[in-house]
Amino acid sequence: MRTIENHIEIAPALQDIKEILVWLKKERDSDILGQGFFNNKDIIMDSFRLGNAIVFKHENKSIGLIVWNESDDILVNIDIFVIDPSFRGKGLGRLFYHEVCNYFVEKGFKAVKLFCEPKTSEKFWIKMGLLKLHDCGYTEHELTYYGVLIDVASTIHMNNAEKIELWDVEPYEAMETEPRWTWYIENDEGRLLYPILHPCNCNWNLRWSRNGDVLKEGKIKYFTNEEFELFKSKFLYIEKL
Repeated sequence: MRTIENHIEIAPALQDIKEILVWLKKERDSDILGQGFFNNKDIIMDSFRLGNAIVFKHENKSIGLIVWNESDDILVNIDIFVIDPSFRGKGLGRLFYHEVCNYFVEKGFKAVKLFCEPKTSEKFWIKMGLLKLHDCGYTEHELTYYGVLIDVASTIHMNNAEKIELWDVEPYEAMETEPRWTWYIENDEGRLLYPILHPCNCNWNLRWSRNGDVLKEGKIKYFTNEEFELFKSKFLYIEKL
């Protein structure tokens, strides 16, 4: 919840960034290995100049920072997410993340992706509801996580007549295996009531069926008349059929 005491600054002032660099440097200097996000100060400053830095204010102090970039119109990559060590363990990181997610949704983004750095942050991101990225055949660190920001189609079995099935193999291999994921969709004249959003490989097999009849099947990248239309930032994204 946004309050006078706690709020985000989507267009922070240079002084806010300088204030954050002070406690980041203090954190780095206190680390026996000299690790910390202060070592990324050039990235922080560049992102600030590009408008891709958001600051979390608590009682008028700049105690949180997120540095981000967009892959396209659906995905946000979070490069840095950090809270001043003096204010950790108070639920402020959760509040900051939720406020930022609301902002991203307002801008039309559908998902976030990040690499857990440091590794100890993994527990926090799991608590935030993020999921470990499935092996899609691309080079991704094992601590890469993603979070969906919108309501999506259900994977729980429903009596819907239509469904979308996804395999984590190519079409020639799919004949011998069951689909890895199934979504039960509500289709209103070609537009899904709730879209499908999931990490994938563009060569994986996708099937659309109605009442047991297969309407279309093939590689994700060739599934529509426009190549790669359903493949965005290494995610399957379907909002219409």
